Order: sequence, then structure tokens, then C-alpha cells
Amino acid sequence: MMMEIVLAGVFLFLLYLAIRQPPGLPPGIWGLPVLGKLPSKSVHLSDQVTQLRESYGDIITWRMGWRVNVFLCSFHTIRKTMERPELCNRPDFYVYSVFGDGFHGLAFSNGSHWQRNRRFTLRQLRDLGLLKTALEEAIQEEARQLVQDFKNHTGKDQPLPMSLSVSVFNILLRMVADRPQETFDEQAQDFLKLLLGIMEHYHGRVFAFNFFPWLVTLVPSFLKKKMGYSAFQESVTKFQEAIAKMIKENQASLNLTQPRDLIDHYLIEMQQLATPDPTFSVRDLKVLISDLMLAGFESTTTYLRWSILYLAKYPEVQAKLQRDIDAVVPKGSLPFYHDRHRVPYLEAVIHEIHRLAPATLLAVPHAAAQETQIEGYTIPKGTVVVPHVESCHRDPKFWTRPDHFHPDHFLNSDGTFNGRKDGFLPFSMGRRTCVGENLAKVVAFVFLTALLRNFTFAPPSGQELSTDKDPKLPFINTPKPFSVVISERE
Repeated sequence: MMMEIVLAGVFLFLLYLAIRQPPGLPPGIWGLPVLGKLPSKSVHLSDQVTQLRESYGDIITWRMGWRVNVFLCSFHTIRKTMERPELCNRPDFYVYSVFGDGFHGLAFSNGSHWQRNRRFTLRQLRDLGLLKTALEEAIQEEARQLVQDFKNHTGKDQPLPMSLSVSVFNILLRMVADRPQETFDEQAQDFLKLLLGIMEHYHGRVFAFNFFPWLVTLVPSFLKKKMGYSAFQESVTKFQEAIAKMIKENQASLNLTQPRDLIDHYLIEMQQLATPDPTFSVRDLKVLISDLMLAGFESTTTYLRWSILYLAKYPEVQAKLQRDIDAVVPKGSLPFYHDRHRVPYLEAVIHEIHRLAPATLLAVPHAAAQETQIEGYTIPKGTVVVPHVESCHRDPKFWTRPDHFHPDHFLNSDGTFNGRKDGFLPFSMGRRTCVGENLAKVVAFVFLTALLRNFTFAPPSGQELSTDKDPKLPFINTPKPFSVVISERE
């Protein structure tokens, strides 16, 4: 009897340790042993964290499966925390490992791989002119082709034309591989289908392998297939094989004195190294291009969809924008990005849409490289740390009308543009801030100018457009499917 009591006591003690949240972590949800508490599939994850904030404050613990997550909901805490080197890693999620071909490239790598590839990418985008006249002219040309295609879709209720996605893809392809394409080029559309397939699998059941990493080795093959494990890996492999083919084509025609694109610059820098660098390789180049294509395509295309949705829903804002654009942009022409000061209201609208509809409501997760402290709480090594972007963008401390579409948030009293605002982080902040921020801004400015100079967007007759986020895609911020009526302007 005594032995049974002792064993029962040991079992209860171990159960208590399994259920109990470790001391030092922020308050929040710990859940059941092994399972933790998984997020709801019917409510966007950002909204679930917002609800938890009401009970637990600005720093929240939430264990999902085997992953301990800490969500940061205060702008000032995020600004301080994201600058710290011990919190700039990415977690070892399964989907990150697959897309990063073992954590190479830029987006999901850590340590020297990340540092080396980030320095290279920033130098190309900032110093070597990939965002200057030549690329901006290519963006303008894509905008002109986009306008021509939209003219074929006027006067009826319909989703936005596929050419919007293809045009964004073509710009990215021109930047990384100098491959100009027609708007409906077959190769471009095939490549685009691979991208869309990756995104579909990424947000499906395969995400469970991030919460329960041991499933990768324990789950039988037939169940893995049902969960999308094989389909996700196959879609990523096909996409990266297409990129590897482009790299080989560049290697075969490389001119050391006349680099054409980002791939050429990378290959030339590799050749100039005195000794081979394992963090700077063709394998890393392949993944780097994948990162730029996937992140740039998804975020930019989704932003443009949000923009047209908001402008169709708020016709008074759209009409004012069109008057301002008409006053400074002759019909048939397009401004350069350095002319943006001439249309401050457009700049304000662009930023207000970024505020209400950022690409990620929850920033791409970070991971603690070592035990550290955040606002007096102890964050164990390996903890997933996630800035809650939406909580900052709708914080009444920073915004007079936080839940309303109000472009005046970004205008001074004299009508000039003011883009330096606390509480605003659409491209994240700190050491992992988005390297494609400038490209995204140029594309948004040129495309919206071209579309508004030529078209008016309106809701279908008798319908009210919704700006609710799509809960079916809980890890990114996309609008629910919608239709608009495109009318050509005189």
C-alpha cells in the first residue's frame, strides 16, 4: 500500500510539473501536457492574441504543442527587443527547414549564413542600384501592361484580374534574374503556380509539424501525405529546381565586368573570394532567390489587393486621390518614385493601408538564442518570440482613429506627408527588418498611380465590401475573397 501511495505521489508530482508553467515566464496559457493549447482554426491568430491581451497584458505566453511562444504587444517593448542579437534568430520550424533547404539563404537562416546573405542583399538593393532608374523603369513598364490588361476587365463584377499577380512576379524576376516577361507569359504563369502552391500548403495541415517536431520521425508515411508533408516538400523542390536552372543559365553566360542582375552579382562575389565561404554558396544563392521571390510576391500582391479593396469601399478617398494624381501626372505618363512629394495624400493613403492591413499581423517569429530577459521576465533558450504588429497599428496611444481608415494619420496640419510615426512597423523593425521595404514602396506607388489615373474601382451593385481578414489563412493577412467593378476613366 505504501509503495502504491509513493508511486501515485510521484505520478501526481510529475503531472504537476508537466502542467505547471515554468516560473519567470510572462503570464498566459500553458495548456495540457504535450498538446499545450492549439489555436482555433476559425479565428485569425492575431485576433486570438488580441483577446489574450485583455487578460494577460502586453507580454503573453502561449504554449502551442511543444513550442513555447511569447507574444509582444507593446510597440516600445518590440522596438527595444528586436534590436537585441540574442533575439534575432529564427525558430527551427519544419516549414522553415524545408523552404530554407536546411536553414540556408536569408529569411529562415541564422548566424553567419543569415549575416552574410543579408549584408549582400542590402548592398545590392541599396548601393549597386537595383532599385534605381533601370528597375523603376521596368516597374513602370509592368504598370503600363497592367493597365492594358485591366481594360479587358471593365464593367462587370469580378475578382481582381490575374495580371496583378503576374505583374508583381515579373518585377521580382527582372530584379533577381533579368528575365523580362510578357504579362501572360507561359513560363511566368507556371512559375507563379508553383509559388501559389507553396503558399497553399504552407498554411495547411503541414503547419502542425512546427508545433510537434517529433511528428516528422514518428508519423507514418500515409498520414504524412494526408497532412500535406510530401506535397509541400515537392512544391518547394520544384520551385527551387526552377531557380537552380536560372542560376546555371547565368553561370554559362556570366560577364564579370557587366553583371545583369542579383544572381550575377552573387556569382561574381563568390569568384572573388580568396577562399571558399560555406555561408556564401550556390546553395545559399538558390534559397536567397526563393526567399526574395516568395516574400516579395506574397506581401506585395496582397498589399495591392487590400489597397484596391479599401479604395473601392471608400469612394471619397479614391476620388480625392484621383484629383491629386490628375493634377500632377499627365494622362498616359507615370511619375518616378522621387516625385512622391508631389502627391502627399497618396503617400498618406499608402501608409494608412499598411497600418490597417500589414503583410503580417504577427511578425515573422524570432527565437531566443540563449536565456534572456524581457521586461523582467525570463525567456528560456529556444522560446519563440513574436511581435504583434496589429496591436501596435491599432493602439489608441498612437492613432486618433485606430480602427478606422483615416489617411490623415499620416498628414501634418499643413497637408504635408508625415511617415515617421511611433506605433508603425509594417516591415517589422530591428535586425530582421524587411530587406525588400524600398522595392515594395516603389511598386505600390507606381502601380496605384497608374491604376487610379486610368480606372475607378467600385463595389458590385447593392453590395458592401468587407475589410475583414480571411481567417482561413491564420498566419498571414489577406482579405476575404471579393469582387469589384472596374470602370475606365475618360
